[in-house]
Amino acid sequence: MNYYRLLRRYLFYRRSQHWTRRQLGAYQDEQLRRLIRHAGRHVPYYRELFETIGLDPTSFRGRRDLQRIPTLDKQTVRTRKADLTADNGRAFGMNAVSTSGTTGTPLKLILSDATERNVLASLLRAYRWSGYRFYRKTLSLQSYYHEQRDLVYKRLYNVLRFDSCRLSRESAVRAIQVINRTKPRFFMGFPFDYVMLTTFASEAGLEIEPPEALLSYGETLSREKRRLLESRLGCRVFDYYSHHESVVMAAECGHGTMHLMDDFACHEIVDEHGVEAAAGEGGELVGTSYDNYAMPLIRYRTGDTVEVDPTAAACPCGRRLPAVRKILGKQADYLKLPDGRVLGAVMSHSIDEAAGVVMSQCVQEAVDRITVRVVTDDTYDAASEIALEAGLRKRLGDQVALDITRVDRLEKSKRGKTPFIISRIGCEYR
Repeated sequence: MNYYRLLRRYLFYRRSQHWTRRQLGAYQDEQLRRLIRHAGRHVPYYRELFETIGLDPTSFRGRRDLQRIPTLDKQTVRTRKADLTADNGRAFGMNAVSTSGTTGTPLKLILSDATERNVLASLLRAYRWSGYRFYRKTLSLQSYYHEQRDLVYKRLYNVLRFDSCRLSRESAVRAIQVINRTKPRFFMGFPFDYVMLTTFASEAGLEIEPPEALLSYGETLSREKRRLLESRLGCRVFDYYSHHESVVMAAECGHGTMHLMDDFACHEIVDEHGVEAAAGEGGELVGTSYDNYAMPLIRYRTGDTVEVDPTAAACPCGRRLPAVRKILGKQADYLKLPDGRVLGAVMSHSIDEAAGVVMSQCVQEAVDRITVRVVTDDTYDAASEIALEAGLRKRLGDQVALDITRVDRLEKSKRGKTPFIISRIGCEYR
């Protein structure tokens, strides 16, 4: 990482958050024009697509022409990765990324060096909105896969890392003792993990030293869970939203407004046909990264639903970045294991290395028995199943019986989502 360039991008985002709507729109149009010209010249998938739809990249005007381009879904990215990779991608840096998203769909992606810098710089700005400052003592609760210890302190970053894959009542009690002794001023992680941490604390008759704020990310933060966490931790909870694909980003400011960061990426809210949703109506969030010239993802469908507040006034924070009322992303039940651990949405990464898996779903039938349903394509083979089981065992251990079953379709929730985890033993999480 070039830290000088990172600092420059961070300072850019500190300025751009105060741009007028006109300045922001002009920046978006210029970035989109450059991206479309590059994609039409150097990306096989887009060369073919633009020719098919009759789009001339040299005359592309920006946001007003964007909806001429069909949306891009996960399945296309999964099956046409090579065609979506720029023929001059190495000039921009090619960093491999894996993700499984909200539906257990493994994706292999490439991010440019500039994209990684912009993600980090924009993320640091978002964290600053919630009160975070670099090197303030922080508790980070997420899947670190520590082999021997629940907690690891990273002195360089002043961060206490609690491995959520080892989260149980016993590990929570040990962690709380360290937390209360070292007093981190800032908490961050999945809301599910903090709900369980505070539940275990209550069951053990322990209180947690209140931080100044909790930054929640990785899954939908419901109104009920926000209230619960703020009550139990005695601090304010801020919501942050992004994807590994790096085509969308949103964060909550100090006035409680969730802002879409249009200076980081171009966000659209569309209906089922990919057409801009009517004013005041919700829809699916679609994003376009400005600077991933190694593997452009243009009008990428996130699968997440955005609710817009049509009556919202300008945010008192003074930022002109678009505001939304709610983003409904990853939601699932959780697993309870024989050794007392609980695992939530982080389990979805267990299928990242399984080639040929189109979608997957874990259904817990008993504490010691889980059925893994997979929808596959022709590339799924014996090696894929070995990789799938290895990924699952890495998180579940050896005390759970696994039944991997190939199916044509997965079970949907009442909301129409396809959750990665379904509990039949009462471990619902809403």
